[in-house]
Amino acid sequence: MVTLEQFRYCPTHAINPPFCYDFHYAKPGMVAIFGDNGSGKSTLAQLMAGWYPDFLPGEIAGTGTLLGTPIGRLPLNEQAATIQLVQQSPYLQLSGCTFSVEEEVAFGPENLCLAEKEIMARIDAALTLTECQPLRHRHPATLSGGETQRVVIACAIAMQPKLLILDEAFSRLTPQASKMLLQRLQHWTLERGSLIILFERHRTPFLNYCQQAWQLQNGALQPLC
Repeated sequence: MVTLEQFRYCPTHAINPPFCYDFHYAKPGMVAIFGDNGSGKSTLAQLMAGWYPDFLPGEIAGTGTLLGTPIGRLPLNEQAATIQLVQQSPYLQLSGCTFSVEEEVAFGPENLCLAEKEIMARIDAALTLTECQPLRHRHPATLSGGETQRVVIACAIAMQPKLLILDEAFSRLTPQASKMLLQRLQHWTLERGSLIILFERHRTPFLNYCQQAWQLQNGALQPLC
């Protein structure tokens, strides 16, 4: 599903030489990449989410494919149905143009021009998986940080992506809520045949839910398990 071979990304006006990434994972399930602040986790997550070149201007070298398509070949709007990225700051990922959680979760599927019945089914499934059903009619602006984080994940799930990137997307959740959601997402990947890649600083509790994991250090990915 994701392959990087001697893959380099050099941002526009970069001073330091680009990191060289080697990564391959082709099965449904959940894997993790761990790294400290400043290690380049978020940039790598954005590359794996297909943000180059729309939001990551610069030059690339080597081989990089996402779901069989070379990185940079498809624009973000064409990838939205198959690749989703959830980042650490949930408030920045809300659309800002809806008046309820239900409308927020519907926003993505509606832009795929799906039938109303399919949209409602996706909303119900995503809200149930993330335990956001009680928030369904709340205005997004009234949600707590943890609630907003779960809603943003629900929005990504409603798109039914084959590849879901979660970049410190559990940072505002309680340990109990994180474990619950990890368990459900683990089952979801196997049911949907999808891949989730977690980007986190700390290994606990994430390592327990992953088939494979890597440590990102000095621009290199070292296998952990």
